[in-house]
Amino acid sequence: MEAVHVMTQIHENYGAHDWDGVGECPQMWKAKGGEDYIIEGAPSIEDAEHFVEFRVCSSDEYSTEEVVSSTEVAEGFRTEKEKFSSDLAPVRIDWTKRFMSRYCRGGWSWLSVAA
Repeated sequence: MEAVHVMTQIHENYGAHDWDGVGECPQMWKAKGGEDYIIEGAPSIEDAEHFVEFRVCSSDEYSTEEVVSSTEVAEGFRTEKEKFSSDLAPVRIDWTKRFMSRYCRGGWSWLSVAA
């Protein structure tokens, strides 16, 4: 497999902006776009999607990011946004170095940061 394009959706909880942290957090979720991840050299679509879902995406009272789709793509694939502007390039992660990526929660990069 050459690469997998994983797309996510980000939601922000507007109810949490004025929340004081006491009691139940108000719920007023709004879609805020998303992110494109290109996982290069992943063994399968499912593996790439699972990695992004469990090691890249996060969720709390204030915002959430979740996988909405994934598909196999060719080497050198560029998203429509990337074709429009290089400033809108997707996050590219090499499968063999995925735990060293700064986008990976709990990866080796976290362990190697000096205190």
